[in-house]
Amino acid sequence: MLWPHSGWVADGQYDLGGPCKDVAGPGVLPKIWEAKKSGSWDRVIELEKASVRDGCSIEYRWHELVSALVEAHRQTEAVQVLQEMDSRDFDLNPSIIGRMHPDVEKFMEGPVFQQSPVGIKIEQLKRTANERRAKYREALKKLRPDQKPSDNYIAKGVCPFECCRYGKWTVLEDTDLVAAPGSKRVVGKVKKGGRLVGITGEVHLKPEPVVVLLDGDLPKDSIAFVLDYEGEGYGHVYTRGRIIDVFLGVADYCFRVSGSCWGETLLPSSERKEPVWWVKVRLPNGVIGWTDQADSFGDKDTCG
Repeated sequence: MLWPHSGWVADGQYDLGGPCKDVAGPGVLPKIWEAKKSGSWDRVIELEKASVRDGCSIEYRWHELVSALVEAHRQTEAVQVLQEMDSRDFDLNPSIIGRMHPDVEKFMEGPVFQQSPVGIKIEQLKRTANERRAKYREALKKLRPDQKPSDNYIAKGVCPFECCRYGKWTVLEDTDLVAAPGSKRVVGKVKKGGRLVGITGEVHLKPEPVVVLLDGDLPKDSIAFVLDYEGEGYGHVYTRGRIIDVFLGVADYCFRVSGSCWGETLLPSSERKEPVWWVKVRLPNGVIGWTDQADSFGDKDTCG
């Protein structure tokens, strides 16, 4: 595919409108927010280029530039930026990029990107990973029950996010309390605007199998199972009969294996289940009950 010359300089690099430099502070970010509010996309893109120039080693700023180009329907130029990112040794892993920029991940799944040289390269990496995944799915089927955790795993006594805490909570929505996790027997009701005490909780989940690609705390080429999330990127993982705390560097694809991407998921998204957080609370009248509607309560986050 031939790309238009617009946006490229003579040596093939993407033209950011000036040289890269390191600038401390927010730089042009406030101006970008204002330009987005006004819908001035040409202005947004020029400012995003300036933001990249202020920190060319900051991968997130490049993602923001691509996102702006996609939203402005400047798809060819978006491909050019992704090509430039690849030449600068950034990891163009759609499953990782999509965590913060789902619009860019969707663009990378489309024909304009996939027919480009960098798109063809990424598709080949995905095919290699998919072939590896197919092999380990067969190995997963052969694991004995004593070689993996229960499909209905329960992590007891956990608070599953950064700055999570039990204690004095506010009630944001009317909520029924039941006798135990999974029970339908209502033992109490809480009203919006009230207060109660969060005592403890447990997370019910289906362990997510992954193939380990990096030797370390987890044996390379083994199948491990991601359990509950602890916060700040860490969680519990089951590996060969034991449960350990590790950084959860897991994605659909690990094109560049490292501590931040050491495992590839084995199940398609349709077979994965969202964890369910059951919380045990005590009302001012002494009634104790459970609910899986933790979002009905405030003051759970000491950071916010």
